[in-house]
Amino acid sequence: MAEAPNRRPGAGERPPLAAVVFDAGGTLVRLDFEWMAGWLAARGVAVSPAALKRAEVEGRRRYDASAGRPVSPGDLHPPLGSRGDVRAYLGGTLDAAGVSAPLLETALEAFIARQRGPGLWTRPVEGAREVLDRLAALGLRLACVSNSDGRAERHLVDCGVREGLEFVVDSQHVGVEKPDPGIFAIALDRLGVAPAEALYVGDIRSVDEAGARGAGMRFVLLDPFGDYGAPGAPAIRDITQLPDWIARTFAVAAVGRASRRAGG
Repeated sequence: MAEAPNRRPGAGERPPLAAVVFDAGGTLVRLDFEWMAGWLAARGVAVSPAALKRAEVEGRRRYDASAGRPVSPGDLHPPLGSRGDVRAYLGGTLDAAGVSAPLLETALEAFIARQRGPGLWTRPVEGAREVLDRLAALGLRLACVSNSDGRAERHLVDCGVREGLEFVVDSQHVGVEKPDPGIFAIALDRLGVAPAEALYVGDIRSVDEAGARGAGMRFVLLDPFGDYGAPGAPAIRDITQLPDWIARTFAVAAVGRASRRAGG
């Protein structure tokens, strides 16, 4: 007798996975640490892109601990979302990198202006393109859910990581943002996938992790130095580790074959 298709996995079994949904900024595209370092260098402060990347983890902590303000109708959604304060994020990054007042405030204003212009999250995350291709080869459905100002898809295209994603849900366009489970529900509905068979990949605990878990999805955190995530919570250091982590954690092959058959 065939097993019921929606039964819970037994002890020792890997749960099925049908889709992977990505955050955009910090996950598929990253801060332009090179531009940021160049701006500081031009003002006599030597901070390497690598040092800024390390300091960015403190920016995440400051964002998680901060409070934002609700987005008013007609306003642009802020990067990361309004749950926290992007100034706390960028200011925390600069502070942890050793940038002190009064330059810190000047840099903060310059970085926010840069975000309003061409953008700050404008470089592809190293290895992201190859990861998308590897996951697509498994037959997994791929999509993106981003807190953004309406330009998430454009930045993904410009960075070469849009191809392979079925769609991009941008908070500016749908009027709801992470961590509200509603924005994840939009993506799950479009995918036609149950929350428990979808994995969300993100980098901000208060927005990505809280939102995905609230929506009933599985979650893995990008935690590059291993000192940001909650103890014991699923995390990887680098997005290039994602395909192998998925293969160890989930049953994907059968799901992938079924998805390809269903898609013709």
